[in-house]
Amino acid sequence: MDNLTLVIPAKQEKESLPKVLEELKSFKIKVVIVLEVNDKETINAIKNYDCKILYQKNKGYGDALIQGISNVQTKYFCIFNADGSFDPKELIHMYNKCVNQDLDLVFGSRYEKNSGSEDDTLVTYIGNKIFTLIGKIFFSLPILILHRTTY
Repeated sequence: MDNLTLVIPAKQEKESLPKVLEELKSFKIKVVIVLEVNDKETINAIKNYDCKILYQKNKGYGDALIQGISNVQTKYFCIFNADGSFDPKELIHMYNKCVNQDLDLVFGSRYEKNSGSEDDTLVTYIGNKIFTLIGKIFFSLPILILHRTTY
């Protein structure tokens, strides 16, 4: 997976981000972390890991994503959470889908069979279903739902 970069926006993740980077050590990927220059505790917590650190020019999650994505130099990238909520093993399946089926986008969802999250509520569940439907109907997004059993 040497053609994959993880873009990790982070803010005050001194405890979780080192654990995430430790899990990612066994993968042959590039990692770009975007955080605020004044987030010294997180910076110090990850300084010994093999990752590129970018300092945000502006504020906000969206700005971190734009800055991180604009620094990707591989064919594929993945927006990855700094809080440990993603299972890195799923990267292999997503990457293989892109490569083997020549896909431009693969989106993992915690709302599929045998998936979930501790912070799910009825409101977030229904909201995500509605937003997916809106994307399909109004924007003709070819959203393909891949069930884990198809990998």
